[in-house]
Amino acid sequence: MTAIDIEKLSPEQLADLNKQIKEKDKAEKAKKQQDKDLLKKLENDVVLSEVPFFIDKRDDVEERLLNLFKHIEPAIELRAEVYGNKKREQDSHTFTLDDGSASIKVGWNVKPTFNGTEGEGIVKIREYMSSLAGETENEKILMEFLEIALKTDANGNYDPRKVRELNKMRDRANSELFSEGMDIIDKALIDIRTSRFARGYKMVDFGEGNIRRVNFNFSID
Repeated sequence: MTAIDIEKLSPEQLADLNKQIKEKDKAEKAKKQQDKDLLKKLENDVVLSEVPFFIDKRDDVEERLLNLFKHIEPAIELRAEVYGNKKREQDSHTFTLDDGSASIKVGWNVKPTFNGTEGEGIVKIREYMSSLAGETENEKILMEFLEIALKTDANGNYDPRKVRELNKMRDRANSELFSEGMDIIDKALIDIRTSRFARGYKMVDFGEGNIRRVNFNFSID
C-alpha cells in the first residue's frame, strides 16, 4: 500500500480523503452494530429454544425427588432399627446393590454459615495476630495465612470454609487466646440445608460386551 503524503494533497483531495475516512468509519460502526444485533438474536434463540425443555424436566425431577425422599423413609427407619441405633437426621443416605452394579445417594446439599456470634471469636484471633510482632519468615507466613482466612467479601461477611481452616493452626499457634477464639467460631458455625439431591450410578449393558458405568446427578432447590 502506497503511503499518502497529506502535505502534497490539494484541498479537494483532502476533502475527498476525509469523506472516505468518515464513510469507512460509518460502515465499520454499522457492521459492528449488525454483529451485536445478530449476537443478541443468537443468544435469545438459545434461551427461548432450550430453557423450556429444562423447566419441564425440572418439574419432573422435582416431583421424582420428593417421591424418592418418601420412598427411602422406611428403609432409613429400618436400617437404624436393625443396627440398634436411633434414627439420625443425617444429611445423606446411600443405598447400593450387593454386587455393586448400582448405587444411589440421596440427601441434602449443605452450606456452612455463621449464627452471628463469630465476630467475638475473630476479635480474639486478631488480638493474637497483633501479638505476632516478630519479623521471622514463619511469622510472616502465618500472618499472611491469617489475613487470607479472615478476609471478608463485599458485604463484610467472612467465608465460613476459610475460617474453619484456621482450626489447623491451633497446635502451631500454641496460644490460649487463639484457641478461645476458635472455640467461639466453631460454636458459631452451622451447616444449613440448601437443596435436595440424588446422585449415583448404574452399570449399563449396551450390548456386545460393552458394559459401562453411567452416572447421574440431580438437584433441586
